[in-house]
Formats: sequence, structure tokens, C-alpha cells
Amino acid sequence: MKKIMMALVLVLATAGAAFANQCPLLVKQIEDATAGKTDDASKKAVAMAAEAKALHAAGKHAESVAKADEAAKAINLTLKKK
Repeated sequence: MKKIMMALVLVLATAGAAFANQCPLLVKQIEDATAGKTDDASKKAVAMAAEAKALHAAGKHAESVAKADEAAKAINLTLKKK
């Protein structure tokens, strides 16, 4: 049982690190896709990307990725994830 728990902890720790590295890449994709655009959907996506960036900085990586996904959906962008 102890080995199973240790394996689970290792998997969760690795997944957290993967999300941590992914957040800035997702935000950059959204920022690149909305650069120079002034329509409402782009403005909304930029605001949500800023929220995703703040969540990343706060260490809330899963929430940051979810917010980036939401921002991408607003502009019909398919994000390339690791």
C-alpha cells in the first residue's frame, strides 16, 4: 500500500510540473492570435488570458490552463498543448 501511495504522489507531482510549464505557452498562443485585433471576442480572450497568467503566477496551474482553454474557445482557437 505504501508503494502505491508513493507512486500516486509522484504522478501528481509530475502532472503539476507539466501544467506549470504549459501555462505561459498557452497564454502566448492566445496573445499572438489576438494581437492587433479589437473585436469583442478578442478583447474578452485577452482579458481571460491575463487572468490565466495571474493564476499561473499564484501557483494555480490547473485553473490557469482551464482559463486559457476558455479564452481560446472565445476566439475559436485550438491551443497546442504539450
